[in-house]
Amino acid sequence: MPQATVDPEKCDPAHCTNGVCFVKKNCPVKGIVQMDPGDQPIVDLTRCRGCSVCVARCPLKAIHLE
Repeated sequence: MPQATVDPEKCDPAHCTNGVCFVKKNCPVKGIVQMDPGDQPIVDLTRCRGCSVCVARCPLKAIHLE
Protein backbone atom coordinates (compact mmCIF):
# COMPACT_ATOMS: atom_id res chain seq x y z
CA MET A 1 0.00 0.00 0.00
CA PRO A 2 1.41 3.42 -0.87
CA GLN A 3 2.06 5.83 1.97
CA ALA A 4 2.59 9.57 2.08
CA THR A 5 5.99 11.18 2.54
CA VAL A 6 6.85 14.82 3.14
CA ASP A 7 9.60 16.34 0.98
CA PRO A 8 11.54 18.52 3.42
CA GLU A 9 12.99 20.60 0.59
CA LYS A 10 9.52 21.67 -0.58
CA CYS A 11 7.71 21.84 2.75
CA ASP A 12 7.81 25.20 4.52
CA PRO A 13 5.34 25.52 7.40
CA ALA A 14 5.83 29.30 7.34
CA HIS A 15 3.56 29.30 4.26
CA CYS A 16 0.71 27.76 6.26
CA THR A 17 -1.54 29.81 8.53
CA ASN A 18 0.23 30.47 11.82
CA GLY A 19 2.80 27.79 10.92
CA VAL A 20 0.23 25.01 11.29
CA CYS A 21 0.43 22.53 8.43
CA PHE A 22 -2.68 22.93 6.28
CA VAL A 23 -2.68 19.25 5.38
CA LYS A 24 -2.51 18.19 9.04
CA LYS A 25 -5.92 19.76 9.56
CA ASN A 26 -7.32 17.98 6.48
CA CYS A 27 -6.01 14.43 6.86
CA PRO A 28 -9.03 12.17 7.44
CA VAL A 29 -7.02 9.69 9.56
CA LYS A 30 -4.83 12.25 11.40
CA GLY A 31 -1.76 10.79 9.72
CA ILE A 32 0.13 14.08 9.43
CA VAL A 33 1.80 15.01 12.72
CA GLN A 34 3.33 18.35 13.62
CA MET A 35 4.72 18.76 17.12
CA ASP A 36 4.52 22.56 17.22
CA PRO A 37 3.52 25.30 14.76
CA GLY A 38 6.43 25.99 12.43
CA ASP A 39 7.87 22.48 12.84
CA GLN A 40 8.28 20.25 9.82
CA PRO A 41 5.30 17.87 9.67
CA ILE A 42 5.91 14.14 9.45
CA VAL A 43 3.72 11.22 8.38
CA ASP A 44 2.61 8.76 11.04
CA LEU A 45 3.03 5.56 9.04
CA THR A 46 0.83 3.64 11.51
CA ARG A 47 -2.11 5.85 10.52
CA CYS A 48 -1.49 6.69 6.86
CA ARG A 49 -3.78 4.74 4.54
CA GLY A 50 -2.48 6.12 1.25
CA CYS A 51 -5.73 7.91 0.43
CA SER A 52 -3.82 10.82 -1.22
CA VAL A 53 -5.99 13.57 0.29
CA CYS A 54 -2.78 15.16 1.57
CA VAL A 55 -1.17 15.04 -1.86
CA ALA A 56 -4.11 16.89 -3.39
CA ARG A 57 -4.39 19.47 -0.62
CA CYS A 58 -0.78 20.48 0.04
CA PRO A 59 -0.41 23.97 -1.48
CA LEU A 60 3.37 23.52 -1.84
CA LYS A 61 3.13 20.08 -3.46
CA ALA A 62 5.47 18.82 -0.72
CA ILE A 63 3.73 15.49 -0.15
CA HIS A 64 3.70 12.48 -2.43
CA LEU A 65 2.87 8.80 -2.19
CA GLU A 66 5.52 6.12 -2.27
